[in-house]
Amino acid sequence: MPENDKQRSIDARLDNWASASRGSYDPLDAQCVEHAWQRLATRQRELLRMAYLWRAGREVICRRLEIPRHPWHGYELELSSAKRALASLLAEKS
Repeated sequence: MPENDKQRSIDARLDNWASASRGSYDPLDAQCVEHAWQRLATRQRELLRMAYLWRAGREVICRRLEIPRHPWHGYELELSSAKRALASLLAEKS
Protein backbone atom coordinates (compact mmCIF):
# COMPACT_ATOMS: atom_id res chain seq x y z
CA MET A 1 0.00 0.00 0.00
CA PRO A 2 1.38 3.43 -0.86
CA GLU A 3 2.71 5.51 2.03
CA ASN A 4 0.09 8.27 1.62
CA ASP A 5 -2.73 5.74 2.20
CA LYS A 6 -1.49 5.19 5.74
CA GLN A 7 -1.86 8.91 6.45
CA ARG A 8 -5.37 9.30 5.05
CA SER A 9 -8.18 9.31 7.57
CA ILE A 10 -10.56 6.37 7.74
CA ASP A 11 -13.39 8.74 6.73
CA ALA A 12 -11.52 9.76 3.57
CA ARG A 13 -10.83 6.13 2.74
CA LEU A 14 -14.48 5.17 3.28
CA ASP A 15 -15.61 8.08 1.09
CA ASN A 16 -13.21 6.90 -1.63
CA TRP A 17 -14.55 3.34 -1.32
CA ALA A 18 -18.14 4.61 -1.60
CA SER A 19 -17.23 6.66 -4.69
CA ALA A 20 -16.16 3.59 -6.65
CA SER A 21 -19.53 3.41 -8.37
CA ARG A 22 -20.07 7.18 -8.61
CA GLY A 23 -17.06 8.69 -10.31
CA SER A 24 -13.43 9.46 -9.67
CA TYR A 25 -11.78 7.42 -6.95
CA ASP A 26 -8.55 5.61 -6.06
CA PRO A 27 -9.19 2.02 -7.20
CA LEU A 28 -6.30 0.46 -5.26
CA ASP A 29 -7.33 1.96 -1.95
CA ALA A 30 -11.01 1.20 -2.61
CA GLN A 31 -10.05 -2.43 -3.20
CA CYS A 32 -8.08 -2.54 0.08
CA VAL A 33 -11.05 -1.08 1.94
CA GLU A 34 -13.42 -3.54 0.23
CA HIS A 35 -11.34 -6.54 1.30
CA ALA A 36 -11.09 -5.29 4.88
CA TRP A 37 -14.81 -4.41 4.91
CA GLN A 38 -15.68 -7.99 3.92
CA ARG A 39 -13.88 -9.25 7.04
CA LEU A 40 -15.91 -7.08 9.44
CA ALA A 41 -18.71 -8.41 11.61
CA THR A 42 -22.07 -8.33 9.82
CA ARG A 43 -23.50 -5.48 11.90
CA GLN A 44 -20.43 -3.32 11.32
CA ARG A 45 -20.46 -4.13 7.59
CA GLU A 46 -24.11 -3.15 7.28
CA LEU A 47 -23.63 0.05 9.27
CA LEU A 48 -20.76 1.21 7.04
CA ARG A 49 -22.62 0.16 3.89
CA MET A 50 -25.67 2.20 4.87
CA ALA A 51 -23.68 5.22 6.04
CA TYR A 52 -21.18 5.44 3.17
CA LEU A 53 -22.53 3.55 0.15
CA TRP A 54 -26.23 4.28 0.54
CA ARG A 55 -25.66 7.61 2.33
CA ALA A 56 -28.66 6.73 4.47
CA GLY A 57 -29.63 9.04 7.28
CA ARG A 58 -29.12 8.29 10.93
CA GLU A 59 -32.83 7.55 11.46
CA VAL A 60 -32.89 4.94 8.69
CA ILE A 61 -29.74 3.25 9.92
CA CYS A 62 -30.96 3.16 13.51
CA ARG A 63 -34.31 1.72 12.47
CA ARG A 64 -32.84 -0.98 10.22
CA LEU A 65 -30.12 -2.05 12.65
CA GLU A 66 -32.32 -1.61 15.74
CA ILE A 67 -29.95 0.91 17.30
CA PRO A 68 -31.75 3.01 19.92
CA ARG A 69 -32.40 6.43 18.37
CA HIS A 70 -32.12 8.35 21.62
CA PRO A 71 -29.66 9.30 22.93
CA TRP A 72 -27.79 9.86 19.68
CA HIS A 73 -24.45 8.89 21.11
CA GLY A 74 -25.50 5.22 20.76
CA TYR A 75 -25.38 5.58 16.98
CA GLU A 76 -22.13 7.54 17.13
CA LEU A 77 -20.54 4.83 19.29
CA GLU A 78 -21.63 2.09 16.88
CA LEU A 79 -20.29 4.03 13.90
CA SER A 80 -16.95 4.82 15.52
CA SER A 81 -16.61 1.19 16.61
CA ALA A 82 -17.16 0.02 13.02
CA LYS A 83 -14.62 2.57 11.73
CA ARG A 84 -12.05 1.48 14.33
CA ALA A 85 -12.54 -2.17 13.42
CA LEU A 86 -12.06 -1.36 9.73
CA ALA A 87 -8.99 0.78 10.45
CA SER A 88 -7.53 -2.08 12.47
CA LEU A 89 -8.03 -4.53 9.60
CA LEU A 90 -6.50 -2.04 7.16
CA ALA A 91 -3.50 -1.57 9.45
CA GLU A 92 -2.93 -5.35 9.53
CA LYS A 93 -2.57 -5.41 5.75
CA SER A 94 0.05 -2.66 5.63
